[in-house]
Amino acid sequence: MYRYQPLLFQPVPTLLRFSLSETMEEVRAAHFADLEVEVEEVEVRIAAEPPLASIFNGFMGRGRHLVVFHPVLNHPQTPIEVVRFICKHELTHIVRPPHVHEGRFEMHPPEFWEFEAEIGPERHAVWAWINANLKRCARNTARGYRVTRHWQASRETPRTPYTPSLPFNGERWEHICPDDGAQLQLPPDWVTRPLPAARL
Repeated sequence: MYRYQPLLFQPVPTLLRFSLSETMEEVRAAHFADLEVEVEEVEVRIAAEPPLASIFNGFMGRGRHLVVFHPVLNHPQTPIEVVRFICKHELTHIVRPPHVHEGRFEMHPPEFWEFEAEIGPERHAVWAWINANLKRCARNTARGYRVTRHWQASRETPRTPYTPSLPFNGERWEHICPDDGAQLQLPPDWVTRPLPAARL
């Protein structure tokens, strides 16, 4: 764990077309305003650890949290919508922390998924993009969505845009893409089979 101390990080040049830190702060302000008192700082870093993303609550001191993104996401064609949703997922760990549920320790208890669904209706679209673009270098395991050691091979692979096939069925644009298209909101039954649990 010591390797996550800020001074030990090697700077990673960003290839994204947006700022990870600014995106995290936007999500925090929009969906986690109640955390302003408890959370002093959310530091964002990139490190080649197996999870697609992870959060270390209070790792840098009381009220100072660390969110680590895998460098497989550090790609110029990674959509901001995908990163926004991952930010929501990681910050949800602060407001719906792990605990023992029905005799088992749960990193993602039922109330975690309920809250994520409430603030992240775009979940299905994001996971469709992740599965389509990272399936060669990532696996959904019992320990969560893990990136393999061979992820570097995906660096040169073009990524598809964040535009999955939509079952519009006459629905209005404003309903499916609220906030002028900032979020893509799909009905939960748009996929032909259930997606794996969104364990990051």
